[in-house]
Amino acid sequence: MLAALSLLLAGCGAPEPVDPQVRQELTARVDAVKAAALANDRVGAEAALAELHREIADAQAQGKLSPGHARTILAAAERVAEDVRTIPPPGPPAPVIVTVTQDPPAVEQPAEQDAKNREKAREELRKQREEVRKQQEGRGNNGKNDD
Repeated sequence: MLAALSLLLAGCGAPEPVDPQVRQELTARVDAVKAAALANDRVGAEAALAELHREIADAQAQGKLSPGHARTILAAAERVAEDVRTIPPPGPPAPVIVTVTQDPPAVEQPAEQDAKNREKAREELRKQREEVRKQQEGRGNNGKNDD
């Protein structure tokens, strides 16, 4: 099918020749389609076909390609596109592996640690006072001296 497209661009059997510059540009686009198709690159072939369509439209808009030539080339390009659609689409991308590490425990600031240590010391002191008070109550003097 790509060979037929190339022959059309060469002007075989065409009543009016195609502008040489247009023929060169379109031939380059056909070669890009062919290379992608031979590499089984469906996405690349479809992109090259889109570029071919754009080049044909541009050439026709500039009057460098007759409507008859444009229709013939586009019909051949559509047959090529049908062949390209038989190329399997690319598979899904490989999975991305992400390693998550647990954050280390937060390091306490010295001021926070000092405050905790002071609070702990106060609590110990309260406990000691409470024990002394209980001991004195146990002796029956309620913490009073008979001196």
